[in-house]
Amino acid sequence: MIESLPGAAYDNKIYAKFSKNTIEKKLQNKEEFCEEFSLTCDKRQMLIGVVSELSTDNGANLLQDILPGIAALNICLAVRGVGTERFQKIVGDFAQENPGKVAIVGDGNDALRKIFAASDVSFFFNSGVENENLAKSALAYAALPIAPVSMNHLIEDYNPNQESGNGFVFEDENMWSAFAALVRSNENFKFPYDWKTIQKSSLGN
Repeated sequence: MIESLPGAAYDNKIYAKFSKNTIEKKLQNKEEFCEEFSLTCDKRQMLIGVVSELSTDNGANLLQDILPGIAALNICLAVRGVGTERFQKIVGDFAQENPGKVAIVGDGNDALRKIFAASDVSFFFNSGVENENLAKSALAYAALPIAPVSMNHLIEDYNPNQESGNGFVFEDENMWSAFAALVRSNENFKFPYDWKTIQKSSLGN
């Protein structure tokens, strides 16, 4: 069971604490994470956190399905390295095929804190008690959740016209819908001012 995490403003175990008023310090977490784990990702490339246990129950089949799309978008992955042997091998093979683009981080709260603090978004392929708890923590570190509509009581889909929302929702738990939400998040990520608005929304009041 994942313990409750303190949030970016109060966490002494991340590279740099940050809040709505100091959101620019989140980039420092990303830069130092990439240096520690030998990622070539820079500030213009999105870093995706995958923190759910890699298992069929947690939707890891969907992760497997969209890995080619992640490679095509030239974005980076930070993966919590816990799950079934099959999916750990799939992620490990993907890391070997895409050097400098994938960090496989150990299990435990310290690893989770670093992933959340560094990641621009976090991907949740289905709902469930543990995934919802992890999504709450993702919001507290401005690792904007990409999540199924079944989490819409936690995640408000970003609306660029109203500049409202704290994440990106997909309607159907299949590769096309999930990948479309990822593409949409990546497109919004290209606009730093708008992205900061979403980050601040995720951190709440």
